[in-house]
Amino acid sequence: MPAPIKKHAILLLGLTLTTALVVAAEEPAGGDEVVKMEPFNVTAYHGKIPIIDGFTGKDYTGDNDVVFNFAQSFNKLLLGYHKKLVLDEIKHLQFRIKLGKEFEREMGKLTAAFGFGEFTLDNSKWLRRERAIITRLIREPFFKIKSLVAWDLDRLNKMAPKKPDSKYASDIRFNPETGRWERRVTTRWDVNFFNNRNRRGKWGNAFATDKTQGLNLDTHKGFHYIERGLPVDVPSTAFQEVKLTYPIFYSDNQAGEKELRYLQETFIANLYFIYDPFSWMARRDTRFRGGFSPDCLEHVQAQRIYVDDRDWFDVVLSRFLSDVITIKLQGAEEIYSLHMLSKRLSECPRALGVGLDLLNWNKGEKREAIDKPEAEARISPTSPGGFRYVMIDAHQRLGEPFIEKIRSRLLAQKEIRRPINGRAMLTQLIEELSGMPYDEFARRAEITQETYLAQHKINRPTPQPPAAANSGKD
Repeated sequence: MPAPIKKHAILLLGLTLTTALVVAAEEPAGGDEVVKMEPFNVTAYHGKIPIIDGFTGKDYTGDNDVVFNFAQSFNKLLLGYHKKLVLDEIKHLQFRIKLGKEFEREMGKLTAAFGFGEFTLDNSKWLRRERAIITRLIREPFFKIKSLVAWDLDRLNKMAPKKPDSKYASDIRFNPETGRWERRVTTRWDVNFFNNRNRRGKWGNAFATDKTQGLNLDTHKGFHYIERGLPVDVPSTAFQEVKLTYPIFYSDNQAGEKELRYLQETFIANLYFIYDPFSWMARRDTRFRGGFSPDCLEHVQAQRIYVDDRDWFDVVLSRFLSDVITIKLQGAEEIYSLHMLSKRLSECPRALGVGLDLLNWNKGEKREAIDKPEAEARISPTSPGGFRYVMIDAHQRLGEPFIEKIRSRLLAQKEIRRPINGRAMLTQLIEELSGMPYDEFARRAEITQETYLAQHKINRPTPQPPAAANSGKD
């Protein structure tokens, strides 16, 4: 194992949680053993959460049981989620480190059979941002929810669609299409720090960026904007506290367990989307996925391969070898699910949650973004991206003989030092092994692979509020 990945693996696997402290987060620990987790507390979540009356802007003086019971469970829910976020993230990174080691080993064996040089992953910058974020999460939370804002839904329904005259009314609206009142949260995450001294002993430049986002708390649709991503050397102290209020609806006519459970369940579901500090690098569901394709491409480009269309062939071969290893280690489902998720996010990169909602509820709010709600499972075998799935289909149908044919042909050309056209070679090998013209094979592959991709469309259910408690009717 090369030194860089081992060093970072030890740094991460040495993380241990204690009471509001980081043990071994900054210094390497010995061994690659599985991290042992210990309980920890975040004192910011202790004490009562203030309750504000949305109409008056003053302390809530009502007697609704749902409001008080939700407030009583609020810190417990928030602390529980915070703990789960930290523990799940460390386990996630451990899994990715383990997968990286396995990928490096398997790719090394595969490319060695092609006569290529030693394959290693460049992990000199890997996990540094994640470690800074985890360190911050353990020491203190990103989110500071200052208060709950309680809205009397019966009173709101009587004045619908008009909004109350209150500074807190910017985070609620009456939706005439559904006949319901809706809530939102908007946040701004600020990061700023001064870079370390450079090699000449001079101070670096100040770095600042921000992430703004918003979420409809009842539909789980929202927006997500990042000014610019985080640098590798971001310290854990660079993240500023995020302060917000959290609105809730209550009705004296509906004050039962069902309404309380809905508030609690949607609160946790909303935290999943709005409290994702790791989305500075990539969305939660896409980080570290993709089979290390940049490393594979760089490795293939560095080899002596006797084809005359290297620009095209290097991309196709490196992606194919990466896919072969990904299928071996994780299954083809990993490729299909990531393709559909990435396609959806590339079509609408500003979307947060289950879909795009720009939340332009008030005067002066003019956020813009393009939304394409359906990520179609379409590939074109004539494009490099589509040819990738022809290669996957060939591997699934023809198995190891397909890889062996490619390997043998490339080694033969290397022996005689005579370049051939890489694309023509691959299509010829597919014809030889499948026993059918390439165009026919490609058409069948297109149908099959599009079917597999369509099975991995993202379709998350959206929670619905108790009907009687959020009706626009008196």
